[in-house]
Parts: sequence; structure tokens; C-alpha cells
Amino acid sequence: MHHETEVTAIATPQIEAVIDRLVTDKAFRVKYCQDPDSTLGAYHLTTDEIRCIKTGDDHLRVLIDGNKWEELIQALCGSLPGS
Repeated sequence: MHHETEVTAIATPQIEAVIDRLVTDKAFRVKYCQDPDSTLGAYHLTTDEIRCIKTGDDHLRVLIDGNKWEELIQALCGSLPGS
């Protein structure tokens, strides 16, 4: 039995807009941390895209620039040990 993995198309410009805003807008970042679903609801994202942003799914990591990913992690989590 062969199972194929389904890959969902991701709206990279929308995701990048959210990430850019999370990195640069402290009030937006605070709102996101308090209520991510409501905050992300203002963007036209699919359920999979929202999950990618909230979980750091590997699909998201592949789609965005590595530096942007690091900026997001630092903005949300602060400096990581060893950074």
C-alpha cells in the first residue's frame, strides 16, 4: 500500500506579511501572543497556513528566508541559548 503525502499550497506573501508584522510591530506581537487565532483572522490565511505560523511547521521554514525565520523566533521568544 502506497501513501502519498499531500502538500498544501501556502500563500507565502500573506505569511511573510504576518511574519514581518510580528517582527516589527510590538503591539501586534503582544496581541498575537494573547490571541493568535483572532490576530491571524485579519489575514486571508487557510487553516494550514495559520497552523504553520503558530507551530513553525517545516513547510513554513522552507518557504521563508532563513534570516526572517530567525527574526521571528527572536521576536517571539527572545534570544535563544547559544545565540
